[in-house]
Amino acid sequence: MVTEVPSLSSALCTARVAWPDEKSVSRLIVKLAELGEEKLKQDPDLAFEARRAKLEADAGRFPFEGGLARLAEMREEWD
Repeated sequence: MVTEVPSLSSALCTARVAWPDEKSVSRLIVKLAELGEEKLKQDPDLAFEARRAKLEADAGRFPFEGGLARLAEMREEWD
C-alpha cells in the first residue's frame, strides 16, 4: 500500500502517458521505481558514492596485519 501524495500522483499521470497499456497502479509504480534506479545508476557522482560506501562498509571485514612495511615487501614479491 502506498500513500498517494501529490508528487506520486503527478508521476503516475506521467507514467500513464508513457505506458498507456498498463492499467495496474502497482505495476506503474514498479516501472517508475525501476526507471528511477536505472537513472540513479547512470549518475557518476552517485555511482562513486555508492562504491565508496560499499568499500567503507567492507573495510573492516578484512583486516591487514603487518603494516606498511609488510605491504611494501608484498609488492616487491609481485615483481
